[in-house]
Amino acid sequence: MNEIALSGNLSQIELEINHHKQIAGQSIWEIGRRLKHVKENDLTHGQFSDWVERQGIHIREAQRMMKIANEPPNTTMLSHLGATALHLIATLPEEEK
Repeated sequence: MNEIALSGNLSQIELEINHHKQIAGQSIWEIGRRLKHVKENDLTHGQFSDWVERQGIHIREAQRMMKIANEPPNTTMLSHLGATALHLIATLPEEEK
C-alpha cells in the first residue's frame, strides 16, 4: 500500500485536520438527508432497518445521522464538530441550542 507522506509542518497538519473535519461534518449531514429520504419515500414500513444494515450502517448510527439532518445546514458548525458532538447538539431541547 502506498502511504502518502504527511507534512512535517504543524500549521499545515492543523489546516489538513480542519479540512477533513469539515468534510466529515458535511458528509454526516448529507448521509442523514439521504437516509431520511429513503425512509420516508422509498421503503415500506419495516424495511428500513434491514436496508440500512445492508448499507453497512448500524440503525442507531442511521438514526443519529437523520437527527442531525433535521437541523438546517450550518457549515461553520459542521466543520468544527465531530459526529458525537453533532448528535448531542441535535438532541438538545430547542431552547438550549
